Amino acid sequence: MQNPVRDNEPPAPASEDLDEAEDDSLPQDLSLGELDFTSQDISLKGVDDELDRYAGHEVLRAILDQGCDPKEYGRHYEARLRQAELESIQDYLSESDNLVTLHQQISSCDAILATMEDMLGKFQSDLGNISNEIRALQEQSQSMSVRLRNRKAAESRLGTFLDNLALPPSLIDGVLLAPPDAGFAEHLLALHKKLEFAKSSEMASTSAAMQDIAPELERLRAKAVSKSRDILMNRIYQLRKTKTNIQILQQNVLLKQKYMVTFLRQHGPEVFHEMRSAYVETLSRVLSSHFRSYLAALERLQEDLAGPADVIGEAAPGGMGGVMANLFQRGASGAHRDAFALGERGNILHHLDQAAIIPHVAEAESKKAPFEVLFRSVNKLLMDTATAEYLFCCDFFQEDTIFSELFTTTLAVVESSLAASIQECYDLVALLLMIRMNYHHQLIMNKRRIPCLDDYLDRVNLLLWPRFKVMLDMQLQSMRAYNPANFGQDPGLHFITQRYALLTTSLLLLNADYQDGQMDHNIDRLRYAALELLIRLSKRFGRKRTSTIFLVNNLHHIVQLLREAASRGGQMAHAPGTSPPPPTAPLGASGAETIKEFEDQLTAAMNVYVEEALGLHVGELVRFVRAAEAAAKQQNVPEGLPVPGYGPPEAAPIMKDFASRWTSAIEALNKETMKDFRSSACGREVLKAAMTQLLLYYTRMLELLKRAGPEGAALMRDAPTVPSMMFETRKQFRV
Repeated sequence: MQNPVRDNEPPAPASEDLDEAEDDSLPQDLSLGELDFTSQDISLKGVDDELDRYAGHEVLRAILDQGCDPKEYGRHYEARLRQAELESIQDYLSESDNLVTLHQQISSCDAILATMEDMLGKFQSDLGNISNEIRALQEQSQSMSVRLRNRKAAESRLGTFLDNLALPPSLIDGVLLAPPDAGFAEHLLALHKKLEFAKSSEMASTSAAMQDIAPELERLRAKAVSKSRDILMNRIYQLRKTKTNIQILQQNVLLKQKYMVTFLRQHGPEVFHEMRSAYVETLSRVLSSHFRSYLAALERLQEDLAGPADVIGEAAPGGMGGVMANLFQRGASGAHRDAFALGERGNILHHLDQAAIIPHVAEAESKKAPFEVLFRSVNKLLMDTATAEYLFCCDFFQEDTIFSELFTTTLAVVESSLAASIQECYDLVALLLMIRMNYHHQLIMNKRRIPCLDDYLDRVNLLLWPRFKVMLDMQLQSMRAYNPANFGQDPGLHFITQRYALLTTSLLLLNADYQDGQMDHNIDRLRYAALELLIRLSKRFGRKRTSTIFLVNNLHHIVQLLREAASRGGQMAHAPGTSPPPPTAPLGASGAETIKEFEDQLTAAMNVYVEEALGLHVGELVRFVRAAEAAAKQQNVPEGLPVPGYGPPEAAPIMKDFASRWTSAIEALNKETMKDFRSSACGREVLKAAMTQLLLYYTRMLELLKRAGPEGAALMRDAPTVPSMMFETRKQFRV
């Protein structure tokens, strides 16, 4: 439709008919009515608000902008509206056919939609029916699932019941006729399940089927027990045969048939205990016999390195009677040097895993071995046998108590033999080696996690330590009881010193890696006894010089051996399972203390000898220096000032005499020292100390002359120089 209103047309002439149209086109709130300003009924209150409110209205803005009369403007718009109405009617009449067609189409669509509504209603009804059917099917499915589970459970229980009660011919033939191999184990396992089911199931015990099958099941059990017993007893009786390798038979035969033991324990306990007792009796007898024979063979290989006479000093008279007293009276002449020396014997601690000695091979080669070697061999064989038997018992019998029953006799045989041998052992070194080996045996068994020999090794330790203490007390008593009346006047090396040094170094080397406080105490006791004896023996000499030479000789020998032991202890690899000693104390704290004690004693004795020797050859020089230093100290003479009474006039004759014969004095000192000390090492060390002390005295003499001023300096110019004396000293050492 076309809009009949034209914006550019001039406003229609004013007419009264346009008043109403104008009034209709204006907002109702803006109706001005009759503009009678004289009326007293009209209130102008709120006019400003109304003007502000409709200031933007299109009609009001057009009237105000054009300045025309509102009535005229209204009539103009009324004419325009009438024109637009006529045009609209014309357009409607021209489009009437289309409207009729549109009405028909709408009616047709309405009919189609009604049909679809009916169809959708039916479809909704059908869907509701389908939902009910699905719900019904779900309920039926759940019901069927429950019935299926129930049937399966019933089938399973019934099947299990039938399987556990039924005795198929294959099972009967397998138990009665099958050889003792893997197939027989499967039959025993199947029979075990049926027997266990019959015992544990209440339903089976009350069922008629069980009453029918029970006699046959019992006869089958009895037959399986009897057959298992016969097989196992035959294998056990094979262990009694001579030259039977027990471990091979256990590992290759018995362990493969341990399922029979399990079956007997559960379904034939009386037969199981019979078989168990037979095994315990057989193994106990066989192992004890083997070890008894082995110990007897080892006794023929034993080499005694020490006897009752091998003590550091002489035995106390009347201390023992009979044969033992005669043995002790052999004294030093009857002692073996090897009884106190460690030598290469300590290497046994690093070879504990070596195979045990084979007696007939050793006898064929005419070999002998000290007691500690035999001890290691017996315990090596015992530990290996016990380990194998313990593991076999735990695996085969599934218990470890049986090991204690079958191994008790064997341990008793070994322990009684060892106790008897230890009571006859007089070798301190061997005893201490066995103590250390027993400690390592405990570590080995702990590493294997085999506790079966813990009590035995503890008892062995309780056998060794008391015997070691008895033997150590015997050595101490021999030193304390040594009779000085039998001592000659030879200041050389004494046999007691040799034995003590060897024994102490051996004990220190065997204690360095262990830091045993008990051993430290015993070593200290030996040191005190040795020092006391040496001092007591030194007092038997008539001359002090000879007494000093005796002390120096013996103390130097002890220090020399201790130093060699310290060097050896620092280079030796520490024993397995122990902490290596620190490099600063390769013999441990006790060794360091022992070395220091004897070094201090040796230094003191050497100082006494040196002072006496220097007093004989350069006595005036020595006495002058001592007297001058004593006077300076007594008179509080300041450092650097001359000492009154000990100046150049008094020193001149002494220096002149010393300058004339100092070379001959050094030569005489050298010859005399080497004569007094037969050991070149000891003599050279004493000579070194003497020459050093001589140079010190001479240097102190020159210092006194320097303090005397020009006169002393003039006297020093004619004196021998220190370098020349040092050269002469070194020349004497090369002679």
